[in-house]
Amino acid sequence: MTSLEETILPPELRLFKILLPFLPSDAQKILAIFLKWTEFLSTARYYEQNPPRQQNPDAESLLKSLKDILPPGEFSQMEQFIDIFENMDQYREMFESFSSFDMPGQKEGDL
Repeated sequence: MTSLEETILPPELRLFKILLPFLPSDAQKILAIFLKWTEFLSTARYYEQNPPRQQNPDAESLLKSLKDILPPGEFSQMEQFIDIFENMDQYREMFESFSSFDMPGQKEGDL
């Protein structure tokens, strides 16, 4: 359950969401639709009373949010991608400094 769901849904509706798969099959559809409709109305009401604010889009906050959602392998890949993107400027500077050196046997103007 997301933090938004925990904020907008009262405990009894969260309980119904958890128990939904254990109810008789004919009741699941009706209750699922009711829960989604209630969740929609609660979300609309919540945002009317609490205008949305964007969180700081830093990598640490993003990883913290994704840690409990992604499987460990995918989370590890996400960490690696974020690390690469955070260090992109350093990699670029490093490669630019290498390209500024003349290669042995290379004449100026040769590529």
